[in-house]
Amino acid sequence: MFHSTLPAKSTTAFLPTDLPSTLCDGTEGPLSGEGRGPSTLSPSVLHDLQRYSEKPLSAQLLPVVAASMRHGKALSLAVDFDGRLVKVTLHPRRHLYYGDLDLCALPDQSFLRIKLIAVEPDADVERLLDARQHIGSLRPLLWHLALRGAFSDLLPELAGDVRCRVTLGVTLTGLPVDGAIRRLVQRMKSEPRSIEELLTATPLSRVTTQRVWNALYLQSALMVSRRVT
Repeated sequence: MFHSTLPAKSTTAFLPTDLPSTLCDGTEGPLSGEGRGPSTLSPSVLHDLQRYSEKPLSAQLLPVVAASMRHGKALSLAVDFDGRLVKVTLHPRRHLYYGDLDLCALPDQSFLRIKLIAVEPDADVERLLDARQHIGSLRPLLWHLALRGAFSDLLPELAGDVRCRVTLGVTLTGLPVDGAIRRLVQRMKSEPRSIEELLTATPLSRVTTQRVWNALYLQSALMVSRRVT
């Protein structure tokens, strides 16, 4: 889903990144489905998830979501929302999520309180239709989690000395985009820009700008380039 699209003949001192993956551990601890037998997560997903095994799970929901999107793999997540266990399954290939709760209907502030408990594979759509009470579009959910969730750092694919440009032809129609974010996106359409460059002419904070980058990335709306060393 996330392909490098920077023109090969670009004259900038940046090159397309190799887009390292973004997923969480499936062999030990809460992510392994302890007590339920060995994990059947794909090797590529396990490799990504392992990068987050030493960090607090409460802050790692967005990287796990990003990994599901990157690999196009359906994942079932158990999350805690104000003490309530909520099951939600992401299905990137169908552009849908299946859940016990309509997450997109939650107030904006609620997304800060969603914490990851466990992750496991789940590609049995028929079982999802029987077990989940809500089916929703994945696109707005990704946007809400990136802009309003607990994770506010840049995703690893976007960290470091990089510049990003908005992919031509991408539309944000149907997403809650305010004026300041729309203007930021417009500035990124003409040429690749760094976070520092964007901060010179926007009322948005650094954290909010990072969140916008994450949100655009999850919409497959960014071309990422990294400085040659």
